[in-house]
Amino acid sequence: MRNTALSAAHMVRNPVSPGGDDMVKVRLQGTKEDMEWLEEQLEQIPNVKITESSETFSNKGTNKYFRKYLEVEMTLTTNE
Repeated sequence: MRNTALSAAHMVRNPVSPGGDDMVKVRLQGTKEDMEWLEEQLEQIPNVKITESSETFSNKGTNKYFRKYLEVEMTLTTNE
């Protein structure tokens, strides 16, 4: 996973629902195996939900590294 990069992320806030619905768009770059591993790790984090996962796209100039896009939301848990 040495050459894999989590290259960009930004937070989008939904003003319709203050205090929740925080979403981060994430661009992953790396080998297909490394990106799959990272997505599996993110799915195991409490209060994190992957709501969108794009297909894998080829990067120009290489047949080793690819990119994909995720939308990740913070979920709130209740102590019930």
